[in-house]
Amino acid sequence: NKSMRGRPITLEEFERMLAVVPKVRKRQPERWQLLLRGLWLSGLRLGEALALSWDEDAPVSVVLTGKYPRLRFFAEGQKSRRAQLHTITPDFAELLLSIPEADRHGLVFGIEGDTPGEPITTRRASRYISAFGKKAGVVVDVKENRNATAHGLRRAYGTRWSRKVMPATLNALMRHSSIETTMAYYVEHDDNELAAEL
Repeated sequence: NKSMRGRPITLEEFERMLAVVPKVRKRQPERWQLLLRGLWLSGLRLGEALALSWDEDAPVSVVLTGKYPRLRFFAEGQKSRRAQLHTITPDFAELLLSIPEADRHGLVFGIEGDTPGEPITTRRASRYISAFGKKAGVVVDVKENRNATAHGLRRAYGTRWSRKVMPATLNALMRHSSIETTMAYYVEHDDNELAAEL
């Protein structure tokens, strides 16, 4: 069994992180809080979330046509380099639909880098998220003194959904290239937790 580096972030830790955002990031704290919520509810990788756009020609975009909201990935928009229409969970769909129609253009989370309209770099955003974790006292790996990261939010998403859906569905939600990855990191891990609970 592969062991996770660190551990998933708990709901209580996530809420602590949201609360400290204005102390760490004085400029546009509400955008950073929206990004954290988006990461928590979507399971997106940080770079994908930062690039997520309302514009249909973007590498990763929101698709609101059809019965359920989805995401469209062009090949350059995701790790697997595969174009894909991706189903999203109802809670993430609800977050997206809560954004007023007038604001549905450009980057969904609106966190720009030095070039207007372009997202902040993953590296810079990563440093801020770690700073939120540090300020909130969220340590995901005591041995390595590692604070909360965007990947910890993705892990939390995978762990939450592993209790609600079958492995094949979880694999599709996580967009892992193989079911083995999903099984090793989430399903087997969950079995251990269940055994401990019993």
